[in-house]
Amino acid sequence: MAMKINPIEILSLFAFTVQMFAGSANSDDQKAVLAAEKQLATAMIKADAATIEKLLADDLSYTHSNAKTETKADVVQTAKAGSTKYESISYDTTTVRQYGDTVVTTHNMTIVVQPNTNKLYVSFVWAKRPSGWQLVSRQATKLP
Repeated sequence: MAMKINPIEILSLFAFTVQMFAGSANSDDQKAVLAAEKQLATAMIKADAATIEKLLADDLSYTHSNAKTETKADVVQTAKAGSTKYESISYDTTTVRQYGDTVVTTHNMTIVVQPNTNKLYVSFVWAKRPSGWQLVSRQATKLP
């Protein structure tokens, strides 16, 4: 006798499985990632290349709101050269989700690089590494 499969049951099982692996970050990881983001923002403003280098993964993909994508070496070199002068970086809203040793944060952000004030929606992907949390991906989109 063939077993009848109910599509609703399959969808319900799938939704339950996704919820088991997704969700809000555990408290310690959330604090550590948000602290790393603040540390990165401060380092960008101060052009602190050493701190930036520590927080970025070697295989980083860093995409700006104009679709320019940079590597870790590019981002560190920009800090060393002082060619982009960040005046302020503020997180207007923040959402944190965790998937094992990966944390995804999304923000509405305001970034001031004179003479421009940029309102952005930014997604960060952080991976837990032996040396701590490192940024592996960043994607920015201009807000209307």
